[in-house]
Amino acid sequence: MALMYPWGLKGLICVSGLLSLILLWCLLVMTADVQKRWQLSSRFPIFRGKLPRRSRFGAIESAQRGVDFPSLFTSSHTDPHCEPGQLLLILVTSAPGNSEPRQVIRRTWAAHEGLTANQWQSVFLVGQSADIGVAQGIQREQQEFGDILIGNYQDTYRNLTLKVMHGFKWVAERCWPSYILKTDDDCFVNTDRLPEFLLEHNTIKTGLYAGSLFSREKRQVIREPSSKWYVSRQDYRPDKYPPYASGIGYILSLDAVEQILWAAEHVHPIPVEDAYVGILAEKAGIRVKSSARFAKHNVRWRVCNYRYLMVIHHLSPQEQEVAKGNMLQARSACHDSLEVTRWK
Repeated sequence: MALMYPWGLKGLICVSGLLSLILLWCLLVMTADVQKRWQLSSRFPIFRGKLPRRSRFGAIESAQRGVDFPSLFTSSHTDPHCEPGQLLLILVTSAPGNSEPRQVIRRTWAAHEGLTANQWQSVFLVGQSADIGVAQGIQREQQEFGDILIGNYQDTYRNLTLKVMHGFKWVAERCWPSYILKTDDDCFVNTDRLPEFLLEHNTIKTGLYAGSLFSREKRQVIREPSSKWYVSRQDYRPDKYPPYASGIGYILSLDAVEQILWAAEHVHPIPVEDAYVGILAEKAGIRVKSSARFAKHNVRWRVCNYRYLMVIHHLSPQEQEVAKGNMLQARSACHDSLEVTRWK
């Protein structure tokens, strides 16, 4: 027995060492998992209250399947003022750091001129910034201009769906305009023509969802994980999206927005905003209307084109200034050409 004692001690030391290695490995795995979750959290909304869970398409959601609307609102920022019952409310998606595009929009197409000035309003949709300086700048900008709706989600491209859903919910509950236009801060909106067209020529008063549609070939669901438009088969099973309007600009009647919001409570969100709106519209039984008045590309449009076009995509700040001049010039120009009074 005396000879076996050293071997028993060595065995005990070996077992202890092995257990230590296993414990160290577990700690490393847990640390890696925490780091991974921390990295992913930059793409997620900031939730309060119940502990959120990670959804299948790489975002955090509540226990319900659809959009968790209460979590998108924050009480720490003052919302913009809106006059209930306006003709048109324009929602402009904008990144926190895009102060220059917002300033250009304020002095170009969002500047109120003409007889319809009191019938429409523009509001910027902005999320949370991880940069403290940028976040403070957004708060100062909102205090100065009062036209920024700040949501309770991290402002990233893959959270654009949450940004638009937040804007729709705010509009439907607080403002009740007859129509809502969603667009981006690199787009020009023909505010000299659009309100007048809606007031005098639009014949689709309910169930309106109109914009520039994508062809069937361009509605393919992207399954490549490295793409910013990636959507897994778990989150959306079909290989093609239903017909939908490009996010550069689409217009909805208030009742259509309300039906889309209802559908959003039951349909799991995907991080492709315009396609998701198309999915919701299909579920709500709303057919999207194709209109060439929404231009996906800026191709040096002539002055007379501004008697027809409602939204033009991809304009620099300098081009926004030129576009406003063309819009105002079109008031008195091109009277020899017949004005189109339909969405087509």
